[in-house]
Amino acid sequence: MSADLSSDPERSSVTRFGALSPVVQAVVIAVIAMLLFSVVPPSVRLLSDTMTSWQIVFIRAAFGAIAMGAFFIWSGFYELKTRRTGNHFLRSTLNFIGMVMWFWALGHIELAKGIAIHFTMPLFITLFAVMFLGERVGPRRLIAMLVGFAGVLIILRPGMIGIGLPELAILGSAALYGGAVVLMKVVVKEDTPAAVTFYTNVFMGLWCLVPTVLYWAPPTMDDILPTMGLGVCGLFAPFLVAISLKKADASLIAALDFLRLPFTALFGFVLFAEIPDEFVWLGAAIIFFSTYYIAQREAKRAQAEP
Repeated sequence: MSADLSSDPERSSVTRFGALSPVVQAVVIAVIAMLLFSVVPPSVRLLSDTMTSWQIVFIRAAFGAIAMGAFFIWSGFYELKTRRTGNHFLRSTLNFIGMVMWFWALGHIELAKGIAIHFTMPLFITLFAVMFLGERVGPRRLIAMLVGFAGVLIILRPGMIGIGLPELAILGSAALYGGAVVLMKVVVKEDTPAAVTFYTNVFMGLWCLVPTVLYWAPPTMDDILPTMGLGVCGLFAPFLVAISLKKADASLIAALDFLRLPFTALFGFVLFAEIPDEFVWLGAAIIFFSTYYIAQREAKRAQAEP
């Protein structure tokens, strides 16, 4: 038996991975997920040379809708039942507008800088949860939020350099995504995550169907690889995160989210000769640690609640 295992490298690799502790497995899976997430921005940048943001979002939504449709054919359509169609529609609208702004901005801004600014999304989630869900925020979380937004100011440096429309679009996108997450907290009380994902992609696809048809740009051979990067990596990365969360604490996985910045910066350097300045790294680190602290506080509060 040992000889058979040693002669089958693939089976041997799986066996060695299975022998690792759950925490180590979670770290490996999460790192791969962050790498896949980091493939999306350069893919969008490459596609934006020939396609509109509407069409790129449509492609992204189509991948998600087809994949989730196949999942429901296999598992059954009973999970699609919902009494919150209006909430799904509103959440998908926020996601749609946010994604169009995000994808458009990626075609006009340094990739690492864009990712750094988009790290503010958890700050908006906390802010909107307080405003619309009535969640209470203590002085520590409030200070962490202010520190996080100070990190944005370090990146943007208003008064020192010009703040362009792409930077504002990414901030707006982060805010809209944050609002969509807050709405999801309401929706998932009755609907499954799979149903939420399906309705999000279907409604987003419907939103951008008309402008996509009106301004359709036939994909070229050069578009095939970035299209696959956008669709496949954007689809599988969240699933890998979900798997890693089953094997380790959310705080550990959240800490690895920062890896998206160096991974994206590497793609930006190799593909577009981009070199982010020290203010991007410093501001991103401040934003990340503030959001990580908020996540830690929320996790402790959730554990303390009966």
